[in-house]
Amino acid sequence: MSTRYTVYKSDISYFSGKLEAYLRYKEIPHKLVDIDQAVVHRIGENTGVLKIPAIEMDNGQWLFDTTPMIRWLEAQHTESSVLPDDPALAFIALLLEDYGDEWLWRPAMWWRWVPKISRMTLGRRIAAPMVPGLLVIPFGYYFGRRQLKEWLWDDGVDKNNDGAVRDMLYRELESLEAVFAAQPYMLGSHPTVADFGYFASMFRHFGNDPISAEVVRREGPHTHEWLARLWNAKHSVQPAGTNWVWPEADHWQALLSRIANDYLPYLHQNAMAFAQGLPRFNYRGKSLSFTNTVTTNYRVWCRQELQREFALLSTMDQQRVSDLFVDVGGIESLHSDGVIESGLGGEFSLPLTPGSQPAKLSLRKKIFGQPRN
Repeated sequence: MSTRYTVYKSDISYFSGKLEAYLRYKEIPHKLVDIDQAVVHRIGENTGVLKIPAIEMDNGQWLFDTTPMIRWLEAQHTESSVLPDDPALAFIALLLEDYGDEWLWRPAMWWRWVPKISRMTLGRRIAAPMVPGLLVIPFGYYFGRRQLKEWLWDDGVDKNNDGAVRDMLYRELESLEAVFAAQPYMLGSHPTVADFGYFASMFRHFGNDPISAEVVRREGPHTHEWLARLWNAKHSVQPAGTNWVWPEADHWQALLSRIANDYLPYLHQNAMAFAQGLPRFNYRGKSLSFTNTVTTNYRVWCRQELQREFALLSTMDQQRVSDLFVDVGGIESLHSDGVIESGLGGEFSLPLTPGSQPAKLSLRKKIFGQPRN
């Protein structure tokens, strides 16, 4: 059988790990190609962005961004869906995926780029496929400093919240340890998009980077075991019947509270700043605050997608979801001020025809790529 999908990826990329784990679990035939500068430019020419992972199909069409990619692939490969058949639980899975993708980004950046040994190691690993020979050293330094500045110090992380961002890893491990002590995957007997959303940060960053990997091994042995279990999972050898678990046990409360009181308010405040044309805003949550953080239209789109999925639920299932969060503050932030348009809907209509999304990139980005890979 010929390979239908060519996956352009990097083994240190946050979202490459998420996509590869999904493809492995679904047993979807694919060919892996490690990026270099030529590949990155090819991706940009065909998708409009210099970001990985990306998929090129045999018919010349392209897929990018893991959330819509997985949604599209699920429609093509319907065996062993990664969404529970309970619509309310499926929404929770999507919410957890989004939280794992977007909210754990900052601590993943902290643990990779703040410790010097990690910054040096990973900076050079990014540079190695992009430049020859000894240029790896100065370019590695550049990439490390760029990521540190772009995703931490220039995005609301400062001396006042630096420790809290670092400790987000410990808080997640506390929650995940209790979950994986009780069941093999986030929501029960089988992997869901919630697992793959968490896997992005937990595998490629927290579980593999020099400093954070030791924290995961010592503080999160059940989580460490789950990483290997999910990486090795194949849908064809999973139990025949599913046993889903509604996340209402006491050990879920801290995680649900972070979603209700930190992440959903962040999405709302970001969307309001976007609607007002503000390039930056001061985020205030229950346990974290970020001064002068960047307004991100992508996360406006993320909120739109969650609102759309919630609206598709029956009245009874909407109530079940809302009731789950009542004791931790509720999910009013998801609904506040209604739907705010991101303007990105068309960009994520997959698959893409080559050249349909022409890249609008500065010379700097053409040479060095875009930071979020």
